[in-house]
Amino acid sequence: MFATIERKASGEGYFILQEGLSPFFISAPLFLSKDLPLGQPIEEAIINNLKDEQLMHNCREQALGYLARREHTALELKQKLLKKNFKQIQIDPTLETLTQQNLLSEYRYAQSFILSRQRKNPEGKMLLRQRLLAKGVNREDTERALEEAFTEELLIEAVSKAYSVALRKFGADVAKQKLLNRGFTQSELRFAFERTED
Repeated sequence: MFATIERKASGEGYFILQEGLSPFFISAPLFLSKDLPLGQPIEEAIINNLKDEQLMHNCREQALGYLARREHTALELKQKLLKKNFKQIQIDPTLETLTQQNLLSEYRYAQSFILSRQRKNPEGKMLLRQRLLAKGVNREDTERALEEAFTEELLIEAVSKAYSVALRKFGADVAKQKLLNRGFTQSELRFAFERTED
């Protein structure tokens, strides 16, 4: 089945017109890079390649839009792109390329996630690890980000902050139990309290 390409009325890009199908938009740079004629029949194989290239470009642009707002995990991006009707065949290579270009970084995501959680209401390593793994961050990036976020000084600061919040909300009797519920271990609490007393 042949198709033709026509210029958009606005002049911004082109449409592939195929009988029985909705017009398919292709960008001006893509059209111009192919040196194709306007208004003349073009073979289906060439049209399919054009569509594939445009969809890959659209997938990348959509992913970059999400990443411009905040860091994402590959899993989050994949889910969002699937909802936008992109296919696995477009998503997987896009995410791979973005990772290679360091535009998609689960390590940066983990850092930003930990910083955000610790700013609001600090949690222990154990709970943060569970949250990051559930969001699809790989174990290596999770552990690396946690090690950086839990130096002795930062651990003491996190425990102190979480303890004062728990103390205000629940009183001295249950404050320490609340910290255990928030993922701090007994040894982390003991270490932090001893250093605070010093």
